[in-house]
Amino acid sequence: MDTVSPAAHLLLYSHDTFGLGHIRRNRKIARALVDRFPGLVTTIMTGSNLSGQYAPHPRIRFVELPQVEKQPDGSYRSADPNLTYAQAIKARREAIRHCAETMPANIFIADKEPLGLGGELQDALDYLKQTSTELVLGLRDVLDDPETVRREWHSKGIFDAIDGLYDQIWIYGAKDFYDPLKGMGLPENVRGSCSYTGFLYQPNPDLEASPLHDLPQKYLLVTAGGGGDGDFLMNSVLGAYECDPTIPIPSVLLLGPYSQEVKAQSIRDRAATIDRIEVIGFDTQPETLIRHSEAVVGMCGYNTFCEVIARRKPALFVPRQTPRTEQLIRAERAQELGYADMILANDAANPARMAAAIRSLLNQEASAPGLDTFDTNGLDRICTRVSETLEKQGIRPLAVERAGP
Repeated sequence: MDTVSPAAHLLLYSHDTFGLGHIRRNRKIARALVDRFPGLVTTIMTGSNLSGQYAPHPRIRFVELPQVEKQPDGSYRSADPNLTYAQAIKARREAIRHCAETMPANIFIADKEPLGLGGELQDALDYLKQTSTELVLGLRDVLDDPETVRREWHSKGIFDAIDGLYDQIWIYGAKDFYDPLKGMGLPENVRGSCSYTGFLYQPNPDLEASPLHDLPQKYLLVTAGGGGDGDFLMNSVLGAYECDPTIPIPSVLLLGPYSQEVKAQSIRDRAATIDRIEVIGFDTQPETLIRHSEAVVGMCGYNTFCEVIARRKPALFVPRQTPRTEQLIRAERAQELGYADMILANDAANPARMAAAIRSLLNQEASAPGLDTFDTNGLDRICTRVSETLEKQGIRPLAVERAGP
């Protein structure tokens, strides 16, 4: 473990308007860094209201921004009925600028949105560019199909602003898996600042050994991430167990914190009529449930994908296809490389087809040959890059060793 000057501070931005992906990814990065560098302090600015659900850490601070909610059609509204969307963005913009000014950072990492939601990062970026802060944009492995990303970046003013906006662009994936900026026609300087970290996965032997109480010894885990749009997946699995009561192992359904109350209750009521089905509302450590499972059925969000594939679990992905094709692209690519199986939502809605897909999943070997090429060293490489950046800023000693066990 390396020692870093107590002055070292890393500031992360996560707009967090839907699901758990952004806050989990940022917290995973922060946790890897504070575990590696005892003197480093991290602050995560987040639009999620779930920061208090995670185990506290003395050097991981959260600043919660006024919440906005993403609607099914991809538009946004303020979670506070007393604020318009424009007013919420203005309040968030001011809070972000205030954090940048009052909590000087050595490194700033923005998650996914180069200018922030509704351009809310612009003021803070203008300020930070006048300081010695290293500006980093972190992108997940897949954003959406190239035409949609290009259209969005033009409409949001990102395309015109991106050249020189960030010092580094980290892609949280592998080059041979997918290029999220392919076909964008970005300036050469921007492409030159991009580098792949590998996928973000952190082994945790303590979680690996911890027992799971009140769950079957062997089970199929069904997870919908945040759960805001995962009811179709849960009902597809329930339909499969109703259609084929001889599926060999029980199933545990993890609904997620954003599962709508009416839909969640409907799923619980339906599950109660089926043998060998258990339902869990929310777990801040889904990695533990994944590690103890025999196989996983999921929607193919980034964090679930990383955990399941890194753990070499047999996986069946049922990707969301709207309002983004991100999960579909990731699931299709995973299937091409032999990492996992995939079934489209329309097919999964057919109980007989879903039951057959689950049976096929449970008959798979736990370690497919394609998994040998899956790059899980993203957090280690981020620690290395943070170390190199801090060293250039005169903060020592920063000799880098592997972050994981």
